[in-house]
Amino acid sequence: MINGYVLNGEARTALNFCSVMQTEGIRPNFVTVALLLSSCASLKDFMYGRCIHGWALRNTRLGFLSRVEVATCLIDIYSKCGSLESAQHIFNALPMVVKDIYIWSVIIAGYGMHGHAETAVSLFRQMVDSGIKPNEVTFTSVLHACSHAGLVDDGLYLFNLMQEDTRRSPNVDHYTCIIDLLGRAGRLEEAYDIITTMPSAPSHAVWGALLGACVIHQKVELGELAAQSLFQLEPENTGNYILLAKLYAAVGRWKDAEALRDVMNDIGLRKEAAYSLTDM
Repeated sequence: MINGYVLNGEARTALNFCSVMQTEGIRPNFVTVALLLSSCASLKDFMYGRCIHGWALRNTRLGFLSRVEVATCLIDIYSKCGSLESAQHIFNALPMVVKDIYIWSVIIAGYGMHGHAETAVSLFRQMVDSGIKPNEVTFTSVLHACSHAGLVDDGLYLFNLMQEDTRRSPNVDHYTCIIDLLGRAGRLEEAYDIITTMPSAPSHAVWGALLGACVIHQKVELGELAAQSLFQLEPENTGNYILLAKLYAAVGRWKDAEALRDVMNDIGLRKEAAYSLTDM
């Protein structure tokens, strides 16, 4: 029952069902505990997750905390809720031999999402040194962390590591991360060169990352190129037109910004409520 609720996205119902189990005197097994913790993680319910953790600590004879599935879910909860010290404590308590790719990915993602990119990269290197091969999710987490922290060299190293692995190629999420990383650093031509080497057609996310960087660094020619690709991929996305208009306004090309607004009106796109040329 609990598994069904979790799989159908009804995490809160799954947690409520646990109360029914307790009322009827049904003792959960490690699978049930892992499912309940997974529900807590999806809801970012720190208090409920902490209660389950406390129950497991009081019942150590049942061995729940020695199960990597349970530990992974606990780390996921604490990481998502910002309690990285608790997440790290659980991670450290596990023997290295039981640490699989999933638990490494969760702890790396936790540090990455809270701005601790250097720690995320350090953990990634520890994982590789321990013989665990990173998967696509792990790469996405650590590249995202590098992007938001401006760790260009680390990000490029990791991206190149993926490209050198004949068993694994970067996917669109990885390309988006590396374009965002280079764009934030002002290395826009380098970012564009990577886009031109993509084995498949760049997605709207890839072009969007480049356009956003062009607005920040006022690179009009490259911004126009990215915008034209976005207009083809997402003809009804008002945000792309607004970004290009902001780029024009940032460099004083007010007539082009006005002309773009006229284009939006002609094709029936409605401006965002808070948008006007005076905002740019």
